[in-house]
Formats: sequence, C-alpha cells, structure tokens
Amino acid sequence: MPRPSFDVARLRAFVAEKVGEPVDRFTQLTDCSNASNFAAVTAGGRRLLVKCTAAPRAGRIDYFAHFVRHLEELKGTRAIQLTHGPFDWEARRVIVIAWCAGRRVMPDRLTAAQEAGLVTAYGEFSAAIQRCTQILPPRDNAAVRDEAMRLMAGRACAGLRRFLDRELPPASLAYDPARLKVIHGDLHHGNFHFDGDRMTGFMDLEDFRYGYPADDWARYILCAAEHLHWYDRAGRRRLTALFRRLLPLAPADEWREAVGGLLVRKMWRRFKKKKGSAWWLAVNLRFRLGYYRDLFALIAEGAAGRPDRRQP
Repeated sequence: MPRPSFDVARLRAFVAEKVGEPVDRFTQLTDCSNASNFAAVTAGGRRLLVKCTAAPRAGRIDYFAHFVRHLEELKGTRAIQLTHGPFDWEARRVIVIAWCAGRRVMPDRLTAAQEAGLVTAYGEFSAAIQRCTQILPPRDNAAVRDEAMRLMAGRACAGLRRFLDRELPPASLAYDPARLKVIHGDLHHGNFHFDGDRMTGFMDLEDFRYGYPADDWARYILCAAEHLHWYDRAGRRRLTALFRRLLPLAPADEWREAVGGLLVRKMWRRFKKKKGSAWWLAVNLRFRLGYYRDLFALIAEGAAGRPDRRQP
C-alpha cells in the first residue's frame, strides 16, 4: 500500500476540528486499493471512515462526486451515511462517513443466518440503487477478452488461448441490454459488515454501474477465493458450496457472463502489467483456471436442473 502524498497528521487535526472532538486513532486502511482512505475513532467512541482525494485528472471519472451523490440518494437505506462534508482541504476533498456497526465476515465463514441476511439485504439495496444517478456504463468484457488474447500472442499461452476460445467466446460475455440493472460494482467481504447475524450496511458506493446482479455475487465469491491461501482446500470447498446456494439468484447465462468477465479482466490486467510470466502461468493461473472451471461446471449443472429464469 503506497503512503499518502499529504501530511496525515494535518488531515487528522482537520477531521478532529470538523467532527468537534479529538480523534484518538487515525489509521490508513491498508486492505483497499485507495491510499487515501482512513479509519478514525473519536474520543467519544465514534467510528468513522475518512475519504480524502484529489480532483480527478482531465478525462478521468470523478468517483468522489459519484460517491457523494449516492450517499445523498441512499439516505434511510442500509448504506453508510455521510456525517460531515464534503470539505476542501489542501487542494483535496474530504468527507467523513459513519462506519457501519459490526465487523466484516469472510464468505466462507458465514453462518446460515448471516447468509440469509446478506441475500435479503442485497435485495433491498438493489431495489434502492435503481433510482440512483451517476451510473457507470456496463463493462465491455468482450473487448477486454480480445485485448487479453492480443497481449498473449507470442507468449507460451497456446493452452490458455484455446481455453478462452472454447469456454469464453465473445458472445458469452455480451450483456443483454434489456436485462441490465444498477449494481454495486465492487461487492466483496470488505464492503459490508455484520453485527452478529444482522447485516448492518454497505460501503464503497462510488462504483455503481449497469450490469447483472450475478456480477456482484461472482465478485463476492472470487475475491474471497483470492484471499484464501492456495492450500486452504476446506475454505475453497465452503466457498464452492456457497456459490451453489447462490445460483438460484440469477439465470445461468448471467452467471457465466459474470464469472467469465472476471476471469478475462484478471488475465488482461496480468498481461498488461507484464506479469504473465511462465512462472505465474505455471503456479497461479493453473490454480485459478481450475477454480473457474469448477464454477462453470456448477453453473452448467444448475442450468440443467432448473428452467431458465431470464426475464423478458
């Protein structure tokens, strides 16, 4: 995790001034990709999330503006709530948000009650975000697949290219415009909390985009799989069982697009960053493809055992 490019002590003092009480703890969140997110605990025991970001460069999406707009549009739902801001601070923008009660729970450790609560909460949240604005377009997974294939050309990737041609032709990664919905866009175990068996709220609201709900659920499962140690076979079996139980939430073709889209984006990122070395292919990609194959097999199995639930 990179260090912030600003003085964290000054930001802490600024936040304390705005919330009206001393901040006892102020720590950078190291388990996310943003170097400007901080967890704060005030002297009165309030847990806060502080987001501090610079203005976007020309031509870039202003995710901060999306985040603030969504906070305003989701008042009264199970989402984090804005408490202070937005503020201008040292050529940056700052907001202070109430942290969701409870703690995060890894997907392979969910109790039956937590799993049921999450499915219910996601359904309520999904209904609420359909009215939000500032929505990103759907991901063009077919174009990403083609770019990944181009980046693999000339490397020892013939088997991988055959896998994509066989399992993920471009047509399997294309969205049906009539079925697109607003989705969270970054659903994983770090973006919502449980207080006992109760799911208390969703976080990270800047990435709302059009897609399928299966995109969110597939990301939830596969992000958890990435966090497990490669030798944690019991954990992966629990995740696979959870995936099987989630299958009735979406039609098989939407599941296949969601899982396949995540796979081609991961391949594209690896090869774009020139991390598609022989070592990486042998050690990492082989395992990942095996797990993705298992999920594709479960999707096919579920499709064979129930009618297609696609909506007209």
